[in-house]
Amino acid sequence: MLVGEVEHWWRGTYQMLTARGVTVDWEYFRTVFKEKYFSESLRHAKEAEFMRLHQGGLSISEYAMRFEHLARFYSQAISEAWKCRKFAEGLKYELKRVVVPMAITEFLTFVEKAKIVERLERGNRVIRSSEGPARSRKGGGSQRKPYDRPQPQQGGPVIRQPAKAARGGGQGGGAALRCYRYGGPHLIRDCPHTEN
Repeated sequence: MLVGEVEHWWRGTYQMLTARGVTVDWEYFRTVFKEKYFSESLRHAKEAEFMRLHQGGLSISEYAMRFEHLARFYSQAISEAWKCRKFAEGLKYELKRVVVPMAITEFLTFVEKAKIVERLERGNRVIRSSEGPARSRKGGGSQRKPYDRPQPQQGGPVIRQPAKAARGGGQGGGAALRCYRYGGPHLIRDCPHTEN
């Protein structure tokens, strides 16, 4: 809703345009309004800022609000799919690698999924930091992480083994299953400590 001086300006402009036989739709209003209240140099600066926009240290909510604000100054027509691609370009890598493969083409859905992934990533960071560096040294011996690939030795093939077998803790055939809650040799659904 327009108020004050802007409302007065629009009423006069609208009457003048309709008297000339001009069809005034939303796009036409936006064009006339921007010409009146935003200089060409300001519009160009905002459009350039939009094209360079990245998430950086912003949360997804903050980034989405900034994105939407600056998108209004973009001079080309914007489709939902293009908006999703442009938004994704500016995301942090750890969020982008999860959200982009979802191939979402509706902007609000894309933002909501990104918020969910952001919350999950934040939770994972808290868990990883609480485990600390001692976790990787539990098994003694090898300092390699379970998913590190062995470096090929000169002259022979590399034989890949499951991480547990490589540390001498299992017998061939694959990694042992562990209960996520108590660490026992069973799945969480079969855990005797869990109430069903």
